[in-house]
Amino acid sequence: MMNPLETGHQPSARKKSQPLKPQAKPGKPQAPSGLQRRQIRRSQQAVLASGKKSSPNALKPLVKRGGQPLWILWKKWIADGVAFTLLLGGSTLIGGCAWFSYQLIVNPDVGIWLNQFLPAWTQIPLQRRDSIQTLEEISQTLKKEGLIAGKSFALPQLNSPNSVAKNQAALLPLPSAFVASKTWVQESPDLLIPVLKTRKSSVTHPCEGVCQEIVQLRLYQAVQMPYQRPGTTSYYRLTQQLDTQGPAESFVIASLIGTESNQQGSNKPLPLTRLTPFKGKIPQMGLWFNLNSERVMGDKIVPYGQIIHYNPNHHHLSMMLEWKSAAGQQPIWQEVTGGKDPELLIEQTIGLEPQFSIYQVQPFKFIPNPIQLTAISLDEVFLDNYNYRQALRLARSGLWSPALDLIKPLKKNIVSGNQSSLKWSSAVQGQLDLIEFHAKITKAQAIAAWASPSQQVLASLIDGRWSEALEVLKNSPGNQQEIANLLRSNGGRIKNRLNAALLEQPDQLDLKTWGALMIAAEEGRNEAITWLDEQPETNQKDRQEILELLLKSIE
Repeated sequence: MMNPLETGHQPSARKKSQPLKPQAKPGKPQAPSGLQRRQIRRSQQAVLASGKKSSPNALKPLVKRGGQPLWILWKKWIADGVAFTLLLGGSTLIGGCAWFSYQLIVNPDVGIWLNQFLPAWTQIPLQRRDSIQTLEEISQTLKKEGLIAGKSFALPQLNSPNSVAKNQAALLPLPSAFVASKTWVQESPDLLIPVLKTRKSSVTHPCEGVCQEIVQLRLYQAVQMPYQRPGTTSYYRLTQQLDTQGPAESFVIASLIGTESNQQGSNKPLPLTRLTPFKGKIPQMGLWFNLNSERVMGDKIVPYGQIIHYNPNHHHLSMMLEWKSAAGQQPIWQEVTGGKDPELLIEQTIGLEPQFSIYQVQPFKFIPNPIQLTAISLDEVFLDNYNYRQALRLARSGLWSPALDLIKPLKKNIVSGNQSSLKWSSAVQGQLDLIEFHAKITKAQAIAAWASPSQQVLASLIDGRWSEALEVLKNSPGNQQEIANLLRSNGGRIKNRLNAALLEQPDQLDLKTWGALMIAAEEGRNEAITWLDEQPETNQKDRQEILELLLKSIE
């Protein structure tokens, strides 16, 4: 270390007029200046004069640590917030404009909604795609093709238009505050439009005026535009076109085979002229339509058609079933089996012979339309049981009540566990419901009061009440010839029942009596006697009683 004395450096002498300033000790605050002390004393005097205690912190200036006033900080924060808001808004506006420009290039339909806010002289020229059309344009397009647009049907949408519009509006640069919530979207449902063409009138399909038939079903999906105001033009896009062709003529006429009709049909498809929606209680999934028409056969009118289903989940139309009705009735939905969905009933009843085709809605592995209509059939056997098979045989022959008397106790035994080897499935339950449905009708007819004894006999025979029918015959001596004529005209349906019953009970006397009467009415007494002699376990007394009844009843 160098000695200051050796370098010639002399410390400067401190002037007497400049006293040495004491260094502030760390950690202690500086003493207030004279001006500040005077202000503090004045404030303390004012507080004491008012009778309040003074607080040393009461008159400290509004400052933050660091010495800056709070109002300066607030001003800075506000300026930063405004700058951030402007930056965010500008970025959003630029991004929205870029998105809208891109959409105008790849999807020109998005710009349609903008023109509704602009005056006519400022409309944006948009190259709209041909797939987007108004109802008027759809009609004009069909007219050029020689077709006619029929009455349209509004279809429900899976999501409501307002919810769709809100989702779309969230992607647009315009804030929703500028438009009222009720005007977010034009309420435009999807449409099902039948397409018709003219045809010639015929004897079997007469019509008044211009004859038309439905050749297509077109499904149009509404193009939902965000912020589209009510009352503006709606646009639609064709999503499916289902060509329609009626059932073959032979299929329709086949419903009358076995009756007095002997007409022969061709394979030519019959026209379809009407499309009507099913109303009331229908299956939960989608909408159901009846595409139908009628064929004139002499003095009878036979309706026929197709069942159409619309699945809103996939905007898909499907032809589910072709039908015809010998009874002249339209299909109806009715609860038969007690499931969650009703069944489709198609009536084929002729006279007192009840016959209904019952179809259930069943799942099907097809994504656009995951359901199908399946007929309840008595031809399939699901249980290995004699009484069950016997009940099916009787039901197929038309003996519904005897079949029900066999299958109902069987269900009770299986469900209660008395026959653990058998399982009562939904398919067997459907067969039981079908049998019970018909048995209720035949029973109601059998117990009804008929003015004609022949009708009473026929109703009893159809329900399998052989003894009751025989009593009516014996107690109506003046109407026996009428009953014989009835047996001739209804021989087919009664003979089927007799044969089925004789297979189960060949020794029953009432069945033998009606069998002999039926053969005598159709083929003569000699043939009836020959048949009677071939029957097992027929004693002489029973044989003589049957022969006497034959002589009285059949000429």
